[in-house]
Amino acid sequence: MKITAILAALPLLCTSVEAAQQQVERQFKPLSAQDLQLAHGDEGHNHAAQDNAPTAARESVMHAHLPVMMRLASEPVDVASSCDLAAFANASASTIVAQISGQGAGCVNDLFSAPSDTQVATFTTAKMLAVATQAKTLSVAYTGTGSADLEALFLFIRAGFYVEFYNDSVSFDSSVQTAVKGALDAFVANSHFYDNNDAHGEVLGEVITTMDSSELQHVYLPVVKAWLSRWSESYADSWHMRGAVNGIFTILFRGQWNSDFVALVGSDAELVTLLANFTKQNWMLGSDAEFLIINAARELARLKNYQGTPIQSAVDEALKSLFATYQSYGYGDGVWLGAADVATYYANCEDFGICGFKEELRDKALSQTYQCSSTIRIRSQEMTQAQHLSACDTMAAEETRFHTMLETNQTPVADDNNTMLQVNIFNSSADYKKYAGPIFGISTDNGGMYLEGDPSVVGNQANFIAYEASYAKPDHYVWNLEHEYVHYLDGRFDLYGDFNAPTETIVWWSEGVAEYVANLNDNQDAIDTIKDGSTYQLGEVFATTYDGFDQDRIYRWGYLAVRFMIETHKDEVNAMLSETRVGNWSGYKTRIDNWAAQYGTEFTQWTQQLAGDQNQAPTAVINGPYQGTAGTALSFSSQGSSDPEDSTLAYLWQFGDGAQSTQANPTHTYQDEGSYTVTLSVTDEQGLAHQVSTQAVIESGQGTVELQNGRAIQVSGAHKELSYFKVRLPEGATDLTVAISGGSGDADLYLRFGELPTQDTYDCRPYVGGNSERCDIAAPQAGDYYIMLRGYNAYSDVELLASFTAPSAAIPDTCATQGSVSDGRLSDGVPVCMGNREPMWFSLENVSAQQSIRIETAHGNGDLTLEYSNQGWPDGENVEARSARSGNGECINLSGQSQYWGYLKVSGAPVGATVQVTYNDGWCN
Repeated sequence: MKITAILAALPLLCTSVEAAQQQVERQFKPLSAQDLQLAHGDEGHNHAAQDNAPTAARESVMHAHLPVMMRLASEPVDVASSCDLAAFANASASTIVAQISGQGAGCVNDLFSAPSDTQVATFTTAKMLAVATQAKTLSVAYTGTGSADLEALFLFIRAGFYVEFYNDSVSFDSSVQTAVKGALDAFVANSHFYDNNDAHGEVLGEVITTMDSSELQHVYLPVVKAWLSRWSESYADSWHMRGAVNGIFTILFRGQWNSDFVALVGSDAELVTLLANFTKQNWMLGSDAEFLIINAARELARLKNYQGTPIQSAVDEALKSLFATYQSYGYGDGVWLGAADVATYYANCEDFGICGFKEELRDKALSQTYQCSSTIRIRSQEMTQAQHLSACDTMAAEETRFHTMLETNQTPVADDNNTMLQVNIFNSSADYKKYAGPIFGISTDNGGMYLEGDPSVVGNQANFIAYEASYAKPDHYVWNLEHEYVHYLDGRFDLYGDFNAPTETIVWWSEGVAEYVANLNDNQDAIDTIKDGSTYQLGEVFATTYDGFDQDRIYRWGYLAVRFMIETHKDEVNAMLSETRVGNWSGYKTRIDNWAAQYGTEFTQWTQQLAGDQNQAPTAVINGPYQGTAGTALSFSSQGSSDPEDSTLAYLWQFGDGAQSTQANPTHTYQDEGSYTVTLSVTDEQGLAHQVSTQAVIESGQGTVELQNGRAIQVSGAHKELSYFKVRLPEGATDLTVAISGGSGDADLYLRFGELPTQDTYDCRPYVGGNSERCDIAAPQAGDYYIMLRGYNAYSDVELLASFTAPSAAIPDTCATQGSVSDGRLSDGVPVCMGNREPMWFSLENVSAQQSIRIETAHGNGDLTLEYSNQGWPDGENVEARSARSGNGECINLSGQSQYWGYLKVSGAPVGATVQVTYNDGWCN
């Protein structure tokens, strides 16, 4: 992505405070859901326009130019296969609720970007009132377990406020805000408002965002404070609860444009205390919840905006404490930098002893230097000599290709003084997001930036800011290096002036030539976009802008247009460049308009021919292994299965017991216990297929309850009734005790390893009167011990306890002190608390340079499985090492790795488990 010195094409969470204060009217612009989840943007820098507007649509598709494994704090919304937006427009106030319920949140989401006439017909006062009324009704009856209808209704409401802000033909009377407040009040008053589960989080997120979009920040300030007070590790374990609660910081941020809110905050000492205490919860550091503590630090510092108010001395003390607790580079640096970035805008840096922190951070974070040539210098955070050399070689080869292809004669355009490109490379996407903003004053919700500056100024320094990533091209592994380097060359040798100089749109060329020179004819994504139906005419491609950031149009179709013109009309391209090199933008515009008329049909035919019959096999994803109970329906999922050409897929499930199904996501009931091989085959319309297999482990249909180590449960049963339980022992466990006690009546205890006990077959049977029975095994086996209770007489409230001595772990119990992480990079010797998600994905850096590698997990509850590959993310076929012991005590030992990156998949949805990778320090057992 090419931008000016500090302005990105992607929208940010917030504009600069300076720009925001210039808005004299009420303008609470809704922001995108993607931006909502990121740390609030950089103060004092250029941000997206109208930052104080209501929150925009949720992301349906991740931008492909963003990091492939990038995780936001909120998952993308599911989009229905077919949405009828006209039905929303044509609905009446009495039928709009049914339309919303029928089409769902995915289709409601499309209304944010619907055509103007559709928005005008859809968002009327009458319809908004009807939706708010139904939302209130459902909020009163809400049970805390999620509600697709309620989620869609609140999404519709905030879509209405968003459209009202941007569409001059849409306006509501004051009754709408009153009705929406009624719905919000009903949800807040519901006893389940503070429940904790992912399904609830999805609804809660829409509700909290609506509090902001409806300009009721002052009304719901008590809700903000309640969530600040209640926030805990338990809430942080939930993906959607993290995203939902993060919305309170948006309320605090955008409240600065609400005069009623400002009047309250200036004297709210409790808010200062709660924000300060929130920033002290250091268990969030390095976890999936870290963005919340960073946002809290930013909003604490933003209270300096309210100068002359009673809270200022308390804010000063809280900030001084924060700066003393955390470091600008190192421990808690994301929190420190977030607070410093905002505080230095609203207050005097000398008050907090943080002046010059950006320059100090730059020198610490980018401490390595490497001179590729007289025209390229690398500053990096943590690159090897081989990576530096590889990056230099890559840029040198690309420079030669660029000059040859575009016949530049290596002559810069006039007045271009950018004689040296500085390439700044952070160690990871996380470090880029944390450090690049303060150092360079940019948005970091992207895959890297080229900052051209003003090339007419002597001494101007052009910068490319990037980061290392496991999904970048080997061997340098710098994400977008090839693409962004072409931006530098293009700006210096093809385009007169700086980024803002062209008076006509050149996005198609800037992004397209960067893609073409970087990828040449190897760009399957561009070919795929021809096949998926998102096609554009040549004239439409030429008219592309960054508005709306249409990924396919900007990058894929820009690439196709550039490739088409270079391959079929190279002389015309040379003529165009003769105009852009001297800044003849009117001549350029006339030329591309002529191209659109002359070559439009040819371009369409060329793209269709390029797509041709290059059919590729689909990819089957089986999402196993599965576990179920005999006699009970078990659900199977093919989610993630796909076809490169977006062909309709045919599914064939074979369940291993002779039964099969052609549904995409079937259910199947096994009649007998055992382990079954389940196979999924997916076939595209041209007959190409892909097949994968997994296991389904079916236990007895007796309703076996799994016990946790040391946790007693209460059990009751009738005369002769059989109840079944099990306890899973990890490798190395000792001293197993299973006992019953207390209660009334008479229960009999049976214990057996590996299989359900019967009255005749068991490993232990105390057979004593009453409910005091006990089985002790000093050296138990690893695996499942099954327990049967039989009612000799009816019994009730009997305590059943299974306990054992867990093996001593070689790695610390990190979850006792840190929040959880569900993906990212594992570093040598650093234990990580894993989230309660399945699967989780982690990368290991520089494994090819290690003599030995061990990957260990321990602690917590669950039954983990580890799968490792050196050839890409484990997909069932490329797995090189696997550990699937009973419990969470897994171990993988590795050596002789050929590729730089290692890839780890963790299955089993553990609770409280730690993972650690260790280099060159022996093996695990």
